[in-house]
Amino acid sequence: MTAISGDIPESAGQSPSMVRMQASAPSITMARKRISQAVKADPLDSPGRVVVVYFTPRDRPPAANHTSRIRRIVEETAGFYESELKRHGFANRSMHVLRNQRGQVDIIEVVGEETNYDKPDGRRIREEVIPVLRQRGIDADASVLLLFCNLMDYDPVAGKISHHSPYYGGGNHLSGTAWQCDSEILDPRRFRDPTPIRDGEYGRITIGRHNSIFIGGVIHELGHALSLPHCRQRPDEADRGTALMGSGNRTYAQQLRGEGKGTFLTQTHALRLAAHPVFNRQVPRSIHDRPSTDFNNLLVSAGPRRSIQVSGQISSTIPAHAVVAYFDPDGGGDYDATTASSVPDPQGKFALHSGPLRPKTSGELRLVSCHINGTTSTRSLRYSVNADGSPDLSIARLELELKPVMDELQTGNFENAKTRLGEIANSDPDLMKIGQRVLDRFQNLEPPISIDANQIPSDTKSAWLSTIRPQSAEVGWLRPTYNSVPDKQRLLSLGGDYFAHGIYAHAPAKHVYELQKDWKHFSGRCGIQGNQFGRVDFEVLGDGKSLWKSTQVTAGVGKAFDIDVSEVQILTLKVSDGGNGGGGDWGVWIEPRLTR
Repeated sequence: MTAISGDIPESAGQSPSMVRMQASAPSITMARKRISQAVKADPLDSPGRVVVVYFTPRDRPPAANHTSRIRRIVEETAGFYESELKRHGFANRSMHVLRNQRGQVDIIEVVGEETNYDKPDGRRIREEVIPVLRQRGIDADASVLLLFCNLMDYDPVAGKISHHSPYYGGGNHLSGTAWQCDSEILDPRRFRDPTPIRDGEYGRITIGRHNSIFIGGVIHELGHALSLPHCRQRPDEADRGTALMGSGNRTYAQQLRGEGKGTFLTQTHALRLAAHPVFNRQVPRSIHDRPSTDFNNLLVSAGPRRSIQVSGQISSTIPAHAVVAYFDPDGGGDYDATTASSVPDPQGKFALHSGPLRPKTSGELRLVSCHINGTTSTRSLRYSVNADGSPDLSIARLELELKPVMDELQTGNFENAKTRLGEIANSDPDLMKIGQRVLDRFQNLEPPISIDANQIPSDTKSAWLSTIRPQSAEVGWLRPTYNSVPDKQRLLSLGGDYFAHGIYAHAPAKHVYELQKDWKHFSGRCGIQGNQFGRVDFEVLGDGKSLWKSTQVTAGVGKAFDIDVSEVQILTLKVSDGGNGGGGDWGVWIEPRLTR
């Protein structure tokens, strides 16, 4: 292993604990030079800019003093990003905002076609905004839209406020949209306002805290429009307050009221924004090119104090000025992901260190290379942490070191897979054990849907459901498949592990089986296939009645079930969309087994 601390390769005798959680000051200097040299070599005036829009339904006037207030909010937002980038070593980066001839923030007013708009209507509102932008010569698909919606309901007499506005964001390095809500009391000048108010979501708070939450929300959602994902602060970062892209939207400017330490931008996200076109007046001409990137020689190992160390070498068609990592525990979205960052040395070598991870968790490690033209590339691996805090990296090793074995299984050649395992892991008992565990699942692979339920001998103690012909089967994408998935991946995969028996069930899916009360238990696991990004609900029904259900299931190790089916004649497996659309909803039932 060649470990890298910042941009300087460690000597062989150096302690692995010296691998940094974040890049050193000299490394930041190298990253900054890498970006500036790329710009000087082939410069292009940056197309990146934030376009501010004020949207109001046709039956209500704009909130009082909206023009001056929105300008102050935008200047506050720009000031936060600029000061945080400077703190991280990226000075002379200002947020490019569309301005009028007097240098003021240009606010483009749009009146809605209808009177009723609600939280899910972000796309509908954006579609009404686009023609107005087009008249101004603005391409919404080449801009970052900061879209304030006049959809807050404020009652100054009763001291109440609530909103029914879209309040989210998303984008890439070339374009994005952040939907915000506005009211007459939203103003950076009121961060210290002690006036009590009842907020529909946050209860009894002050107007000052309301402004922290919702102006912090402007900055947070704009972060998403600038392509930043969620993350939280590490313990060693806690002295600075709360990470913006965690729950830092709620703590913004709280230090002005003596209520906390406020909000900061992590180094990881400063490195991502350092090459973003919105913060650079000139960019490389390669801004529209997508990099072809390889994370070579990846090595994931257990570090000191419940941590994970990662090293490797990045090669790309567009140079990378940083590699950042998200250690994201399952079950919390990505809000609780902690970060680490590194600047590759001139040969592309990098190393980083997670810091302490929470015991008894599993999660996803996302490595993201940040390129000098503002683009990113991602490689994902699975990890888990045992009860004693020690990392379990068997799944990561399976993917990184035993890929040739999995490739042979993917082609259906078990004997070749067995041979490759012997060649690769002959001198590594732990790696041999990891590979053998997977091979054991395929040793006696039974053919799919090869028998009718009523033909199974009565003395059979157990049966894989994937070997039994269903009474009916339907899936939401491609075709019903058993003991595999219907694409080039082929192998059933859950949480980075691989399985021989299972049922592909892209939502909406329904599989129906005749049990005729012949079985006692139905057990197994369910989840999202491989690295798919969907969110689904799983349900098992017996004779039309729900026996077990798990909702909002996303990528990870999935959910286990063990259900009494002794009185069930007709068993139904259902998979439905989890509420975020059908994209990536590759549900799978893993090792579904009937026992007598």
